[in-house]
Amino acid sequence: MTSESPDDQRKHAIKSRPVCLVLVALVGLSFAVLGEKGALRLHQVRQHQAQLLEQVQQLNTSNLMLRNEVAALQNDDRYLEQVARGQLSFVRDGELVYQFLPKPR
Repeated sequence: MTSESPDDQRKHAIKSRPVCLVLVALVGLSFAVLGEKGALRLHQVRQHQAQLLEQVQQLNTSNLMLRNEVAALQNDDRYLEQVARGQLSFVRDGELVYQFLPKPR
């Protein structure tokens, strides 16, 4: 059996320190980038947040339009008549409705 002298052991330990430090740094960096709370995950979460904020803005706009329409239906007789005529095909008493057949091809 050959045993290393203390000087040889010290030289071997000094040579292996940079390798260990590089490995530890790589592992730490991989966790920082790829981990559950890493940079990539943070980027994904921010993208998702931006999408949700855009969706909230669209829903708020849609809600406002619907509230305005409800208010118009409740308070504006002209608008109510317009909707009744357009969507429900209502006519006033005494009005004549002309219906045309589509042209044959």
